[in-house]
Amino acid sequence: MTHRPAIVLGSAVLLAGLSALPAAADPLPSTDGLSALRQDTVTRADAALNNPRKFKLAGSETVYLSTVKAAQNRNVLERNGSNANRNVYNHYNGNSWCGSFVAAMWTGHTMPNAASYPRIPSSYESSQAWATDPKVADLFHPFTGADQKLPAPGDVLVWKDDDSSWTGHVGLVVKVRASTRRVVTVEGNVDGDEIAKKVYTWGAKGPQRAGKTFRGYTSRQ
Repeated sequence: MTHRPAIVLGSAVLLAGLSALPAAADPLPSTDGLSALRQDTVTRADAALNNPRKFKLAGSETVYLSTVKAAQNRNVLERNGSNANRNVYNHYNGNSWCGSFVAAMWTGHTMPNAASYPRIPSSYESSQAWATDPKVADLFHPFTGADQKLPAPGDVLVWKDDDSSWTGHVGLVVKVRASTRRVVTVEGNVDGDEIAKKVYTWGAKGPQRAGKTFRGYTSRQ
């Protein structure tokens, strides 16, 4: 695996401009007709997938830049499988960061102050808060079956771990293919410390991930 040399960098603020099967390499499809809020969210996800982002290794304060593997729709924020959970999206705190990644895509800032945003969970680092937090509860659509109305770009898919009711995973929808009932996502904290594009078929059990149960999705608006 080829890695960029270590460099020391400063601010961890994410600028606003800033699949499960791996998606074939291609740019995010046109999202004509989306609201500005949804479009901005998808644009940020595209930038996160395709541009180097900062990370650190366990026990080190050296800042590295991730390796973008555009042909595989992957952005690798680790070295040699380090999987330290220390990157710009969680301010290097070592916590699982799929929820923090979604919060950054929704707000345009890493580790935003939840009190400043009425529509992100107070505990957005927790994947399950994206389904249960009172701030988003009225936006959550529990999974009802294969014929359920599909989510839209900018929405958040929520899974729980099969052996737990309070841990799991979240992913950001960037494209919906209604004719094939397929949903394209960009997700953080997958396959180790990576950002990746994934494609799911919306079947009888919803979008499926190994070891997880699909709970439903939370609307962007």
